[in-house]
Amino acid sequence: MTFQQGGRRPPRLALNAIRITIPAGTIPAAMVPYDRETLHRYLDRDPQDVHVLRMGNELAVVPLVPDADLPGPRRALRAADHPNLVAGLAREAVLREVMTRSDKGYRITRRRPLVVEAAGAKTENVIPPELHLPEWLKKRLVMEFDVRTLVCRGVVQVVLTCTHRLRTFIDAPVSDLRRLGVPLVGKTVSTVRENADPKLADRLGYAGRILAVDDDGTLTLEDHGEGSDTVPDSELYLEPSRSNFAAVVTALTQGRAENILKAVAEEEASRHGGIATRDTVGKAIAWLRRCEALTLADGVPMVFGDLLDQSVEGAGFPRVDAFFKPKLSFGPGGTSENRWAQMELDRTGPYDQESFPRKKLRIAVVCEPGMLRKMKGVVDDFLHGLPNVRSTGTNPLAPHPTGLVGRFRLEDPVVAFFPAAGDRGRDYAEAARAANADAADRDDRWDLALLQVSREWQERSYDDSPYWMGKAAFLKQGTVVQALSVETVAMDDLPYAMALANVALGVYAKLGGLPWLLPAPRGDAHEFVFGLGTHVEKDGRRGAGQRVVGIATMFTAQGAFVLDSRTSAVSYEGLPEALKTVVVDAIRRVRAEEAWRPDDPVRLVFHAFTQMGRDSANAVVEAVRGLGLTRMQFAFLHVVEDHPFTIFDLEAEGDRKSPLAPERGQAVELGDREWLVALTGRKEVKGIRQGLPDPVLLRLHHLSTYANMVALSRQVSDFACHSWRTFTPSRLPVTLGYADQIAQQLFGLERTPGWDRDAVLGNPVMRRPWFL
Repeated sequence: MTFQQGGRRPPRLALNAIRITIPAGTIPAAMVPYDRETLHRYLDRDPQDVHVLRMGNELAVVPLVPDADLPGPRRALRAADHPNLVAGLAREAVLREVMTRSDKGYRITRRRPLVVEAAGAKTENVIPPELHLPEWLKKRLVMEFDVRTLVCRGVVQVVLTCTHRLRTFIDAPVSDLRRLGVPLVGKTVSTVRENADPKLADRLGYAGRILAVDDDGTLTLEDHGEGSDTVPDSELYLEPSRSNFAAVVTALTQGRAENILKAVAEEEASRHGGIATRDTVGKAIAWLRRCEALTLADGVPMVFGDLLDQSVEGAGFPRVDAFFKPKLSFGPGGTSENRWAQMELDRTGPYDQESFPRKKLRIAVVCEPGMLRKMKGVVDDFLHGLPNVRSTGTNPLAPHPTGLVGRFRLEDPVVAFFPAAGDRGRDYAEAARAANADAADRDDRWDLALLQVSREWQERSYDDSPYWMGKAAFLKQGTVVQALSVETVAMDDLPYAMALANVALGVYAKLGGLPWLLPAPRGDAHEFVFGLGTHVEKDGRRGAGQRVVGIATMFTAQGAFVLDSRTSAVSYEGLPEALKTVVVDAIRRVRAEEAWRPDDPVRLVFHAFTQMGRDSANAVVEAVRGLGLTRMQFAFLHVVEDHPFTIFDLEAEGDRKSPLAPERGQAVELGDREWLVALTGRKEVKGIRQGLPDPVLLRLHHLSTYANMVALSRQVSDFACHSWRTFTPSRLPVTLGYADQIAQQLFGLERTPGWDRDAVLGNPVMRRPWFL
């Protein structure tokens, strides 16, 4: 791969990982049949003279000392043949080393990955002492160690990764907080629970949400577990969430709260930046390398190799590639292409400008009565643009010069305003009904409803939310909805214009428009890309009567949104069969519309938030094969956000916004079926407080019949540049980003009085990206 394209300098990449040398010899072990009871008996044995790991249908009981009590004769297992055994023993070796420091305040809260709460004046609480917060309010450094086996082209490596984060602590019981005047009603609470693993510290577990507080300190809870719904406040702690932390700080510091929370946020940001991350991880790895007592087994020392760093000579850094921003297509046949969407939209217009059917839109605007005059000006800015608002610099950009009408080649719309009687949910619902009645009197409908909202309303219940009540009323009549917040309206000129530009983009897509497409793929295969997500239906966080709705988004290989489908609410066990039905129905529909022949080549790529189980993958494969398509390929790709790897670009240490962050699109091949890809890079970071952007890990399912990981990784990168919600790259491909948006919208709508999911299923508006 040549990196010096378009003036780019070559990166020098490193990972937050170090190799563990696979011993050249053998590892001693006694082998016994596997059963769960035996496994836990050996794990909990005191003294801990062995470690036990599952190997298929057997347990390997590995001695840690010469006179270990083994259940059978010692066998010599060749280490090179058992890299996963080496990995498991390495993880346990680090655990044992950390446990020797428990008397210094280190707390182990999880085994796999190994999670350690740090100790020491500079790490046990990073909140600056000059803020004068009580010692029981903490932001504590947490280290996370994991050991992974990487297999690439027959080469096996075992690596140890190290990451860090900050964990919030509110270590005063609710009784103390009540006496300090902290508002408690509506707050989530936890109780201390003893950990079943004696090597792990006790933990907090969710206890419920406070409904009422009696004068004697008795709490009444909702969404609680078994037993009484009333609990003494001395037995519970506020859940250590960001919102609860902010509420406590606000109650304690009164008028100083805003400045204190800002200072805490800045301290957190300084710990998440590239330099701090590299230094913290480097110190932890250096400490482990100095620990001479680390052993994998009796007589087998744990030896570290090189860091995974391109600058280390002869270390064999994994293969790297770069998937830069694709050229977007703004006309059929690739007649107009450009990497910069705003520039090309202004120059040539959207992809479908010749075929978009409703050039003269009908728009209803619902707002608070006191915001009517202001909203008339905002709507005019939205529709006709802000040509005089430009960025600074040598090449100033006007983000929203001609508005929705000019950029997307529309005619001046018909706009009507329907001021609500107030700012309650019922007021907006009534205003929406008045707007719908107005359209019905003319035997017409609104194409778009604009709702003026406020972020202050987000904490309201769904039946009192102007946004949800208004949205539900319009969507039921086939009208797409777009919110405009008063906070957006109050922005400075440039961010205001940028926000309106993103809103106009999303609105055009909601109306069924195609702003642009990705370049047409090579080859003659019918290729479709699915995003598979889920929306959980449950009462509260405990999941009583929990059901799950499978969500599938479907795109062409060029990124045209085909449809979103969802299953009925089923149990988790019924999800594979339900997803199979949704996918097969979607393919049947497209096959009929495009008149596929049985011998046409077809490729189906599935992006999923979670690793598809064997049952789900088999159900889809067998069902689609039953359609009689003889040249079918599948790729099941797990897009993993929660993983232990970080990418550093050592050439970017001097970057002002995000030092050491990689450029967007930089990628590392971890294994034959695993790639790391940076979907957001240092240019996408808005400011230094955002910290180091995380890459995604792409993992290919073993049942996949199409396994070109370079092509699949590039496709994920391209689809992350293809969101019609914003002109900037996204942290996820739109296949999953849209599925996530659908889940959020369904969660709100289904809790909104008057919403009828079944009534809108056949509505054409629900077959567009209505959820953007």
